[in-house]
Amino acid sequence: MSRFEIFNEIMFEAYCKKAVRNATKKERQKKSKRGQMEQSLSTLTDAALYSLAAESDEAEQSEESCQTFHVQGMNIPVYGLKLSKALSYLMPKNREIILLYFFKGLKDTQIAPLVHLSASAVSRRRRATIMRLRELIENAI
Repeated sequence: MSRFEIFNEIMFEAYCKKAVRNATKKERQKKSKRGQMEQSLSTLTDAALYSLAAESDEAEQSEESCQTFHVQGMNIPVYGLKLSKALSYLMPKNREIILLYFFKGLKDTQIAPLVHLSASAVSRRRRATIMRLRELIENAI
């Protein structure tokens, strides 16, 4: 390799490093500017949060399409017309397993004593019920 080729290789490598460094710097500046413009939801007052929700009309729509299921002394709201309708077609114990697993975040071993079944039975019922729910939702009940 000649001195000229070595020099070009070194210059190209330096150029690439500089380009990556500049791109990284630019992205950090963008993030910093965005962070200065954004405001954390925890710093907003309840009135400000309500006004944001009222502007988008999502609050009114979600209240209309909410169905509450009563499971193990808890009220579990389900938003979404298709899902809530499909859940209402399930057998009560299967619906209870699905709601506890997906909406309350409990594991099969935690659900088992609540519904008086073994953990493996809860797992089997949950998988079968998910398949049933898919059928109900796809067929638009």
